[in-house]
Amino acid sequence: MSTAGAFAVPQFRRYYLGAVAATNATWIFRVLLAWSAWDLTGSASFVGLVAAAGLLPVAVFGPLFGAATDRTEIVRAFRLASTGLLISPLMLLGLYGLNWLAPIPLLILSVSYGVILAAYHPLRQSMGPRLVDPPLIGSVVALAALNFNVGRLLAPAIGGLLIAQAGEEVTALVSAAMFAPSILIAATLSPRPNTRTGPRGSFLSDLRAGFSIAWERWPVRRALLLSVFALGPVRALTELLTLIADGRFGRGAEGLGLLTSAVGFGALIAAVFQVFAGQTLLRKITLRYGVVTLGFVAGILMTGASRFDLVILAAAVTGFCGTYVGVSLQIGLQARLEDGLRGRVMSLWMLATTLSTSVLALTISVLSEGAGLNAATIWVFIASAGVVAAIALWRHRE
Repeated sequence: MSTAGAFAVPQFRRYYLGAVAATNATWIFRVLLAWSAWDLTGSASFVGLVAAAGLLPVAVFGPLFGAATDRTEIVRAFRLASTGLLISPLMLLGLYGLNWLAPIPLLILSVSYGVILAAYHPLRQSMGPRLVDPPLIGSVVALAALNFNVGRLLAPAIGGLLIAQAGEEVTALVSAAMFAPSILIAATLSPRPNTRTGPRGSFLSDLRAGFSIAWERWPVRRALLLSVFALGPVRALTELLTLIADGRFGRGAEGLGLLTSAVGFGALIAAVFQVFAGQTLLRKITLRYGVVTLGFVAGILMTGASRFDLVILAAAVTGFCGTYVGVSLQIGLQARLEDGLRGRVMSLWMLATTLSTSVLALTISVLSEGAGLNAATIWVFIASAGVVAAIALWRHRE
């Protein structure tokens, strides 16, 4: 996989610059939403509710928007969704400016933002691969992961600093402004035409076709199953870092920040490695399952180690493994999809990863109330490992 090859395409370079700005804008706005919920109520449960309100629409509406992506003029739809993202922090700015900030309006804003993200994600995942020749799609996926993880590492700290030094209103303006380049650059792009084959069916038939393809094509079905049972448990644990940092070690917000940064650092290392590694290496099945196993072991160590420095190390390894597995699965999945199917199938990827992360995080947290966090993690990880082993041993003949 030649990363330089993807950057050699001028319109992809332009697109990527806009994507970097939009990714950082997204992370800054997520921090601002969480801070606004906490500052408004002082309730941890309300912070979680606001986060869930933004996450659920991605899972519920993702397949619908994925089917729509494969039927629409992608540049216009991408600009429209990106404009919706830009408007979201301006709406929060309006709530602050008009002194209308309250729990219900904040929840409504979070839900609306989640709906916009549900539309944006399949468009984003379809746009990049259609700007380059098919052999470079793996490079596009790896670069997207690098962008995401650099943003996850740096942008939350920038957002927190902006809130502390300049205030919520300025932070909202900065987030909105950073969405603008993506909208402007999109007008200059000419993605490859949709390679749809056969007669155009109804919207519902397209939606059904996406589910049918995911079920009938074993490589696609395997990638989606692994996103649930190999990737889901690791990502779920990273949603529960507060229970480790403060619940187990009493390290408060500082400890939570250290663990979050450790996960982000490991993810960034994986993303950089995947950008420069060869595509053959990334798609080696035995290596992928080895990294899955390492991620499960590191996750159990995160919840069971008696020393906080070991937990930080385990968090970094967990971040590395989660990103490596996620990106390698996406590379294999994207390489097997025609342009006319990409929106639908990748929206199912978002559905699988989002729901599995949410459900497994809830399962671990509920089980931990009675059994303890380490025991709950071991139970969930062992059950997931059993399914992953079955997938690894399964030989499907197409």
